[in-house]
Amino acid sequence: MLIIFDIDGTLIGGESSDWKSFDGAIAAVLGFGPTEEFYSALPDITAQRIAEAAVRTAGRRNGIGLEECIEDEYLRRLRAAHTENPEAFPARPGALALLEHLAAIPGTCVAIATGDWLSTISFKLSAAGIDISGYPLATSSDAAGRADIIRRVAQRAGRSLEEAVYVGDGTWDLRTCRDLNLPFIGTGSRTDRLRAMGASAIVEPFEIAPFMAALQSTIRRGSADGRERLAQSRPLPDGGKGWIRADGE
Repeated sequence: MLIIFDIDGTLIGGESSDWKSFDGAIAAVLGFGPTEEFYSALPDITAQRIAEAAVRTAGRRNGIGLEECIEDEYLRRLRAAHTENPEAFPARPGALALLEHLAAIPGTCVAIATGDWLSTISFKLSAAGIDISGYPLATSSDAAGRADIIRRVAQRAGRSLEEAVYVGDGTWDLRTCRDLNLPFIGTGSRTDRLRAMGASAIVEPFEIAPFMAALQSTIRRGSADGRERLAQSRPLPDGGKGWIRADGE
């Protein structure tokens, strides 16, 4: 079995400081302040895709280094936020214990897939005191799209997506899992939105026994119906985008 975890909002908290740093970086580099409408129009939510779209929205060209400037400024602002508040990016309760428990199960591989860039997610993980060096990792520095990031980490783990389950907090995570026919376990601060989109396996907060029960239930459902439940999940009134940032903005 391959269990793939998201990071932001799933393994670590601090979404409000995180989004503030990211939005501030875009504004500083491009003079363009991302709005809710900007984000809700994006078909894919990763750092690279957001940066590329922001560059185009500002009337600039992609591929001339502006995305990298946003990444550098984002990292600078994350560091400043952590200096101001050392608890800005905490490990989510139970996350470390759950990772260790799952990794110790024979035949189980734990992997990490994030829509963040490698530089910025590495800083936040360090700030949270989470060491993922023993797990396969793929980020937005490896592939721009979330589905390709998930495929990449499965390759690095040497496993097939046919044996994978994904754990995440974002509506964009759930949409990607539907696209990939990948079983999904939801968690985080916006589980109401995940339920509204039809997610049935929710574990919040992270506790080992409820997670293992949700995992077994997800596996049984996947085996019974060929994962068709993902395609049959109820859409949101907004047409299925289900966009909402974890900072509540």
